[in-house]
Amino acid sequence: MIQNAIAYVLRKKNRTFIVFIILTMVLSCLYSCLSIMKSSNSLEKSLYKSSNSSLSITKKDNGYFEVDQFKGIENIKEIDEIVPQYDGLAKPINAKVVEGEQKIERDNLPIEFKNVVSVEATNNTMRNVLFTSGVFTIKNGRNIEENDRGKILVHEDFAQKNNLKLNDKIGLELIEISNTGSNKEYKFEIVGIFSGKKQERYTGLSSDFSENMVFIDYESSQAALNRGEGNKIANKLALFSDDPEYMKESLNKIKEFKVDWSKYNLEKDTNAFEESLEALSGIKNIIKIMTYSIMIGGVTVLSLILILWLRERIYEIGILLSIGISKIKIVTQFIFELIFISIPAIVASLLFGNLLLHQIIGAFINSDSSGTFTDNLLKNGNGIVSFVTFIQSYGVLISIIVVSVTIACAMILIKKPKEILSKIS
Repeated sequence: MIQNAIAYVLRKKNRTFIVFIILTMVLSCLYSCLSIMKSSNSLEKSLYKSSNSSLSITKKDNGYFEVDQFKGIENIKEIDEIVPQYDGLAKPINAKVVEGEQKIERDNLPIEFKNVVSVEATNNTMRNVLFTSGVFTIKNGRNIEENDRGKILVHEDFAQKNNLKLNDKIGLELIEISNTGSNKEYKFEIVGIFSGKKQERYTGLSSDFSENMVFIDYESSQAALNRGEGNKIANKLALFSDDPEYMKESLNKIKEFKVDWSKYNLEKDTNAFEESLEALSGIKNIIKIMTYSIMIGGVTVLSLILILWLRERIYEIGILLSIGISKIKIVTQFIFELIFISIPAIVASLLFGNLLLHQIIGAFINSDSSGTFTDNLLKNGNGIVSFVTFIQSYGVLISIIVVSVTIACAMILIKKPKEILSKIS
């Protein structure tokens, strides 16, 4: 039966090629869909990270608070990153702010507030919502990172007005409203120049304009405010975890801190993630429907083609029955024929399957981060996981072949050999 199957596959080249195309398409689609379904948890984590979901601690009066009282957060293993944020004002030394049309005029404005910029201090600007949302974009240079000291990002219009470029230094005198004393000038090196326009709130200060906003590293902001270890201040603490479940555990542990929570807000910022998760659930349901459709479609197409071809092979079947070959062996030969054709389809499906995976993800996730999600799927699909997924896909293909051949050969299995032989004439 195996020799007969090999001989038929080699001699009927046109039929072999048609079945090869069908099996390659079915196996590629199965591999792509199963990869997405099995990697849904990894994709969910990628969505969680890219959505910038976090826990945030802020004061109810929107004021400053001492960071040291939340020092125990560093010992919570579920939290991977702590990003403090300080918002304030600063006077640029030997630099002029960008002027614009103010909607609020203040005649009694003190002279020290007539040339000020808004300052946001953080240890990771990549986590800042203004950058993650695309409102601000780094045009030259890089973001502020955790180990940076004395670094600053400035707007391109501010840089152009003051003839500033990357690696230049600018002096800032930070203004602390609650502190009547003046702070000394602190030098910052420009590591990035950004562009964009945020939604502006007008208070009559020059710092209201997007062009007069700067980002500095958090540690330097505290040094410029003459604050050392133990008395650092912030407007917000953003806490990031790699897993949504970790966030729930972290929230419960933070609530156990001996802090007057009546003065603070402890909130989850997961709106973007929940919207993405809802979209992901829809995608997973569509992928399931696609997978079942591919299986049903594969069985249907193969069965119809085999039924047409078996009508032409009734003479061959009759001869085999006449020499004493059982119907089970004949059906097994037909199954082996398709299995032999599926072997070269494995190589083609490995190449075409990954290409199809890119296309499916790109079609469903219409955003700049779709490439990241696809890369994540492929990284998780490499090695053992990818091999197991492909073997499972091939196993499903074998099942489709067996079912298709069984359906196509129903007339052989049902009828007696005498009835089949009588049709040869």
